Amino acid sequence: MKTYIYIPLLIIVLLSSCIKDNKSLKLLKVTEYSSSKVTDTSLARILYKNNDLKINVTYTLSEDEALKQLENKKVDLVIIPNNAKKGENDFRTLVPLLPRVLMIITNKKVNTMSVKDLFEKGNIYFEDRSRLDSIVFRKLYYNFDIDESKIHSNLAKKLNINEKSKNLEVYVGLTHVNNLKVKKLTNSDWYFFSLDNIDNYRKGSKIEGFTLMNASGYPFIIPMSVYKGKPKKSILTYAINDVLICRSDLDDDLAYGITQTIIENKSHLSEMNPVYNLLNFDYDSQVLSFPKHKGTKQFLNRDEPPIWFKYVKMVWPLISISVVVFGIFASLRQRLKRRKKQNIEEYYNSLLEIRDNAESAEDADSLIAILRKLKKLRSHAMKSLADKKLDPGESFNIFLALFNDTKTDLIDSLRELRLKNQENKA
Repeated sequence: MKTYIYIPLLIIVLLSSCIKDNKSLKLLKVTEYSSSKVTDTSLARILYKNNDLKINVTYTLSEDEALKQLENKKVDLVIIPNNAKKGENDFRTLVPLLPRVLMIITNKKVNTMSVKDLFEKGNIYFEDRSRLDSIVFRKLYYNFDIDESKIHSNLAKKLNINEKSKNLEVYVGLTHVNNLKVKKLTNSDWYFFSLDNIDNYRKGSKIEGFTLMNASGYPFIIPMSVYKGKPKKSILTYAINDVLICRSDLDDDLAYGITQTIIENKSHLSEMNPVYNLLNFDYDSQVLSFPKHKGTKQFLNRDEPPIWFKYVKMVWPLISISVVVFGIFASLRQRLKRRKKQNIEEYYNSLLEIRDNAESAEDADSLIAILRKLKKLRSHAMKSLADKKLDPGESFNIFLALFNDTKTDLIDSLRELRLKNQENKA
């Protein structure tokens, strides 16, 4: 009789062991002072619905504090800008998320003003004073020759939008597109400022030069009319993605599931909040500060073997022929690339020779002759590009950037020489 008493207890134990417990993770997000928080509950709902994964979301203003809590295992996941430095910590990337866009908005139309003059002559109101933002802005100052000591700055929370000012007021924020302050500014008579002419994009624009120095981000275009009819024309600026990171010891299957759920549910996230249309899961196009988690790699490489793998004996001759053809093609392509590289190096050398001649020029006629030679060199380069003798890649964009710098230096030298001659005559 006593044996039968334990049978119900055994059944209860077996049933309880079959019940799958919901996992629970703590997510800490680094956010800005006055930004409206992206509906992070959308991410939590998607992960719960598809993975039975409960996400408890909290916020901090300090990226250092976020990384410290992740390292000390007080949280499991962190959303942080991609330019955070790895240091000695063993953190891993799961998914790139929404961009933080460099927003520059002014109370006056200043389309013809340079970035340097804008920062040095206006009253600047920064959205944030975080360490990661400071890294970006220091590089911005260097790239655009901005004298930081001439910047009159305050925090954006001190900016009174409704107060009409005769002075040039400038809002600057590396922030999410749904920032409340940005939305309020666009509802008032404020104007977006573009870091360069949109027509220069992919042609060696200033922002592309800046990106070379700050590779954790990328050029970003704010399209026309996304903020109730503003901006009136497309704006070329810069953005850094938020990334979802974790410790490397996060379970591989769990990392796989989180990555899969977020990537495969972009459309559902966009339905919950249109801002998620900006999600970009092209890992190869982004320079990640933290390497991909093993589980993430497994998901990205999840494709099963091709059909021919099952019938390899039948198609082996075709494979052998394909390998030979591919080898020949790769060899020809490599040879063509070397030839194009040699061509662009010839233009680099000619450009350096022109710069050397310009430094030794002592009169206006010499400078004018050098300037004509410079323009002729650019014409030859553009013709070679049109004839497909040059590769329209980063090497050519760098050549264009060097050309523009050399041209500007020559014109400035010519102007100074003429002014000096006029003063001597006087």
